Amino acid sequence: MDRFLFVFGIIVFFFSFIFFIMSFFGDYEGTTMVGSVLVMLNASIAIGVSEILTRTKKLT
Repeated sequence: MDRFLFVFGIIVFFFSFIFFIMSFFGDYEGTTMVGSVLVMLNASIAIGVSEILTRTKKLT
């Protein structure tokens, strides 16, 4: 589960980062930028949870 969360977080973060960069160069609405920031935050949380799961798995 921890590897799935890590890979999922990296992929989602990458795609939302692309949308975030595109909002600077294109004529996107502000909601696209805010949405991409929130999705990047969600992906970062998933990556953090995967790290916590990996460390707790090594404890037992």
